[in-house]
Amino acid sequence: MAIFIPNISDYAPFYIQRRGDETAIDIQQMYGVTIMVHEYPMRRKVKEPYKNDWKDRDGDDEWNSILNYEAISLTLKCVLFTRASDSDQSRSELKAAVKSFQHAISGGEFKIYDDWTKFGFQKVRIDEFPNIGEGDFDEFDGRCRLIFDVVLKVNDPTTDMTLTDNQIVSA
Repeated sequence: MAIFIPNISDYAPFYIQRRGDETAIDIQQMYGVTIMVHEYPMRRKVKEPYKNDWKDRDGDDEWNSILNYEAISLTLKCVLFTRASDSDQSRSELKAAVKSFQHAISGGEFKIYDDWTKFGFQKVRIDEFPNIGEGDFDEFDGRCRLIFDVVLKVNDPTTDMTLTDNQIVSA
């Protein structure tokens, strides 16, 4: 495959670790996918606790002493490059690389860790993967480039995860 991995001096890897795998995978090195940008979702929304609303009393009787949070979404802006410029072969190689990456994250829950933000999550799954069209390819710096977004759903937004000995574990 002629996927090109750009040499970005201050690039920090983005890792995934699928359920059952013993080591985390740098998606740039394994699939050629470079994370261009993403916003770390700092906002958390508390779930409505179980409660009784007694009409003859003020306020609510809430039965949950522990706050639980709603799931969050994380959108990753990704880019892939080929060694050659814009051509049918380059587009085919990019489509194959996207399909390989999509297959890797489509198998259910996984963990993620972003070395740039130093944040990680568990109980993550794919929420939305793009439909790649012909208009999504362009020529950049003498290479064929594909930019696409991947939306992840984080079902555990509170457990801090870190990368230790090439494994994503609870902090």
